[in-house]
Amino acid sequence: MRTGRPKDEATLYEKYIAGKEDLIVASCRMGATNETLAKVLGIGLTTFKRILKEHADKMKPLLKEGKQEADFRVESELFKRAVGYDYEESETIVSVDKDGNATPAKVRKIKRHIPGDVTAQIYWLKNRKPEEWKDRNFVVHEGDKENPVVISWPEVLKETEKVTEEELFQ
Repeated sequence: MRTGRPKDEATLYEKYIAGKEDLIVASCRMGATNETLAKVLGIGLTTFKRILKEHADKMKPLLKEGKQEADFRVESELFKRAVGYDYEESETIVSVDKDGNATPAKVRKIKRHIPGDVTAQIYWLKNRKPEEWKDRNFVVHEGDKENPVVISWPEVLKETEKVTEEELFQ
C-alpha cells in the first residue's frame, strides 16, 4: 500500500503554469517575487519552487525576461534620479466672472528641475565602480601584526578632527 500524495498524470507545469506564461512575465515586470507569483498562480510557494526546480528549462527564461525588464526600469530611474532631470507642469488659470461662472482662461506651462540626488549617486557608484567607491576599512599595525586593529573611515575622521591643522602640516 502506497502512502503520500497521489501522483497526477499531468506534470505540475502543465497543471499550474501552461497557458499562464504571459501572466508570469507581466507579474515579474511589475516586480513580483516568487512568493507573489505563487499567489498569482493560486499555488503554494513550495509547489512553485518545485516547478522551478523540475522545469528550470522553461521557467528560467520566463522569470528572466520579466525580471530583467523590471531591473532595467529601476536602473533607468536610479540613473535619472542620480543625475537630475527636468519636467514640465501645466497649471490652468481659471477666471471667474460676476455671476460666479468659472472659465479656464489660460494654461501655463512651468519647467521644473529636480537636481541629482547624492544618495542615488553614491549607490550607483558603489555598485558600478566598487573598486573605486566601496567603503574601506583601514588597518593600523601597532606592533602586533597578528592582531591588527581595524579602524573604519568614520573613526579615522573622528581621530583627524582631534589633530590641529598645525600638527597635520608639520
